[in-house]
Amino acid sequence: MPKVKLKQAVADCLVKGFPGLTKGEREELQQLGLVLHYGPDELIAQEGSFCAGVYLVCQGLVAIGKYAPTSQDKRVLRFLAPGEWYGLEPFFLEREPVNIQFMRTIVESTLLFFQNSQFQSFLGHHPQALWDLCRWLSREVAMLEFKLTRETTESSDRNFALLLLALANKYGQALQNGDTIRLDIPFTRQTMAELLGVSLETLMRLLRRFRERGLIRTHRSHLEILSKKRLKEVARTSEFYLTILEETL
Repeated sequence: MPKVKLKQAVADCLVKGFPGLTKGEREELQQLGLVLHYGPDELIAQEGSFCAGVYLVCQGLVAIGKYAPTSQDKRVLRFLAPGEWYGLEPFFLEREPVNIQFMRTIVESTLLFFQNSQFQSFLGHHPQALWDLCRWLSREVAMLEFKLTRETTESSDRNFALLLLALANKYGQALQNGDTIRLDIPFTRQTMAELLGVSLETLMRLLRRFRERGLIRTHRSHLEILSKKRLKEVARTSEFYLTILEETL
């Protein structure tokens, strides 16, 4: 990434990560951060490994998830976009400093890394930064509650509709009257299946069922949502949770 664009990407992600700080305070924090670059599908942090600090996504898209306790099967919990954090749980819990999820890039990505002691010192002198992080973590708790309830009580059709709507809101391009959405998804169908918590075979059945119902049209390089309105009827959720779901992909 050119230096000018990189500098802007770092500044923008700090605005998203700490909207309550002044420009000068964000520049002070930026001086503490180490800029790291990763290629596509590259492991950044392994579940169970030593956690030396926290990461803030500046550019690109990364996935976080967990491995099954008795196998190497993995579950993608969600995606982190620019302005989102990884590693805050072990940082604030102050127990054994280990990563509780793995983190892997989906596309070429840039992250800011803050060493634990330096980050703690900065937060100690900037209480507004703590407020910003509390707000971010509260959103995570609300989303976790929603996901747990949804995945244990709702049908796979509704869960898939929710996922498509959230992806459309974040990555989609409106066509025609705005009800048709072109969706260029920056990850594989296997990753989508992991995000839903289903097998690839189940995801393929969901895609076929939604095609037969006239909800979507699939292409080799992208997917079209033929009616966002009808998809919302299948999803049946409030705008509050849909907004949070969109933000936490």
